Amino acid sequence: MAGPCSGTSASCARGGDRKRMKWVTHQIVGAGAAVLAGLPPLAVGAAWLGSIAPDVIDQKVAGLFPNERKAFYAIHRRTTHWLGWWLAIWIAAFAAPGLARLVPGLTELPVLMAGLGLGGMAHVLLDMCTPSGVPLMPFSRTPRFSLNLCRTGSLGEYVFLAVALGVMWLIKGDELRPLLNSALRGLRHLAG
Repeated sequence: MAGPCSGTSASCARGGDRKRMKWVTHQIVGAGAAVLAGLPPLAVGAAWLGSIAPDVIDQKVAGLFPNERKAFYAIHRRTTHWLGWWLAIWIAAFAAPGLARLVPGLTELPVLMAGLGLGGMAHVLLDMCTPSGVPLMPFSRTPRFSLNLCRTGSLGEYVFLAVALGVMWLIKGDELRPLLNSALRGLRHLAG
């Protein structure tokens, strides 16, 4: 049975889908950033996963507590939403080729780490655009940084997404066509 924090957006805290940046925005921008960076398809998939990882981790941890909703609100946009962790994963991807050569079966590790780190950074940067912002330090809710550009679930978020898609299309339209088709299917499902 699905708990109060499950679904297609990280909407657990304060109840309601409008309170958190929609996952579709995170997924499109995260995967799109990987395509723009010229990463291979495996890394694009990892970026797609990384783009929702901060919220998924918060949800899974909150699910360990009796009051999942209260736990989610207490931990969301804290440690998992610190840009430093995701930047470190991305930077470590450049050191990983040496490790991958030493350990059989880890040949794709650098690609996966690059995508995951980029997707996580995209998530945090998108959440930075909302009034709630993101922490400047790990393990803390304050101090926070917010660009306060749009409210989650508002028309502003979707205008931001449309502009991001437009920029991506201008730069790498042919490579983004499959991503756009997938996004449109997701939007139809949400509107459905």
